[in-house]
Amino acid sequence: MSEPAALLLDLANHDTRIYCAFDISRNTYVYSNPAFQAFFQLTPEEATPRLLFDMVHHEDRNYLRTVFQSMKPGDFRENLEFRFLLRERIHFLKLSMALTECEVNGRVITGYIDDITGFRESLDTMEALSSKKNAVLNILSHDLAGPLGSISNYSYLLSQKADPGDPLAIRMISSIESIAKRCIRLIQEFVKLEFIESSGADLVKSRYNLVDRVSVFMEDYLKHEVELKKNIRYTFDHPAIYAEIDEYKFMQVINNLISNALKFTPDDGAIEVHLSQKNDMVYIRVRDTGIGIPEEYHETLFDKFSKARRAGLKGETSVGLGMSIIKTIVEWHKGKIWFESKVGAGTTFFIEIPGCE
Repeated sequence: MSEPAALLLDLANHDTRIYCAFDISRNTYVYSNPAFQAFFQLTPEEATPRLLFDMVHHEDRNYLRTVFQSMKPGDFRENLEFRFLLRERIHFLKLSMALTECEVNGRVITGYIDDITGFRESLDTMEALSSKKNAVLNILSHDLAGPLGSISNYSYLLSQKADPGDPLAIRMISSIESIAKRCIRLIQEFVKLEFIESSGADLVKSRYNLVDRVSVFMEDYLKHEVELKKNIRYTFDHPAIYAEIDEYKFMQVINNLISNALKFTPDDGAIEVHLSQKNDMVYIRVRDTGIGIPEEYHETLFDKFSKARRAGLKGETSVGLGMSIIKTIVEWHKGKIWFESKVGAGTTFFIEIPGCE
């Protein structure tokens, strides 16, 4: 063995990551480091591919099987995330591997595994809290914007009926109207800023079951149907629909579409989010029964600083950046977004992104 090879072997023997090399033709391991046995609590002889594969989460088996079956000599696959059931606990693992064909051992799979359970659990917690925060912000903004809008409107009516000879009353009514409008703008600007700032960070994609992730996000909206005065539905064609996404950014897309639906749908209207999959593509539909988008704005809706920006039904403001950012984030996910809308009959947005096993 050459000195560089010996150094690499020594490194692998002391690394906390799991390293192994498996001879496919002989159905045996030609190498496994101490971390392998420490994690699986099995010797290389006991840890047969069948036994390990049976410990993979049932929803991820087809995904790994497809990857293995598609590999050819010289191929390298990295950062394959999957769940693994070990000692009655689900672990999140990340696998990188290569398939090599050599004269001595025939076909050999070499690779390493990172246990990212702690990272994924922390990430899932943060993203669940972020989704809850976004939903709560939207709910609060609409709950607050409604009464504030009423205060502003009533103040205006009072100003029209105020005694011209009472300048103090006129100034006080004017102040009430001005404060209410300023508060509405502050609420909407804060929600908008949260969306814009989060969209500027680097894209970090992982494999997720979108049905589960969107379900967590929709929970607060569904709980607050009465307060929002909207009929909200979340439906899906299958309980497991997978795609590789940057969850935080992608959920911001869903958040912004729902926020717009809330702004432009009258009380007692309906908003529906639906997930489906056809062949290798995932489809997300956000439909509302709102006031619709005038045809003159259809061509420019996704433009930056679009002229299609309009105030919401309760006075919510917009600078026209939201739809432009949404389109950019969807395209970052190698997808596309489009819509159908008719004035007085509502709007439906469609998102298409690549799915995975």
